[in-house]
Amino acid sequence: MKYTNKSFLRMKIKLVIIFIILCVIIVIGYTYFRVIHSEFIGFEEITTIEIAEDSISIGKIGFNDTQSFTYKIKNIGNFPLVIYSVKTSCGCTVAKYDKKPVKQGEVVTVILEYKPNSVGYFHKIADVICNIPEGFVSLKISGEVIGN
Repeated sequence: MKYTNKSFLRMKIKLVIIFIILCVIIVIGYTYFRVIHSEFIGFEEITTIEIAEDSISIGKIGFNDTQSFTYKIKNIGNFPLVIYSVKTSCGCTVAKYDKKPVKQGEVVTVILEYKPNSVGYFHKIADVICNIPEGFVSLKISGEVIGN
């Protein structure tokens, strides 16, 4: 089968048109997905935070004592702060926080509850996964558990 210059040119034009249509469909689909699902998968804009204290040393506590530690995180950026999750270093530390976006200039409180599971020195970390440039901030607790 012989191709003439005209038929070859028509085939190239059809391929370019199909490519352009596919690109438009992809862009529209991505935009739709971003707008509809952004609150669930982290398409929020990046913001910045300020923490007065990210590490607390509590000294000595009893083995049967549960301690709560409060961290205040201020949104100093231009976009809402969204905390996706808080991952603790072990099951003896539980995080509590407000899951609503934090507006510019407002403060969110993250509370870490620590229930000792052994005697001795400890160092626990809770990573707050959020929309900041680093992707997370680490909150730290340390001290010594003594037997009662």
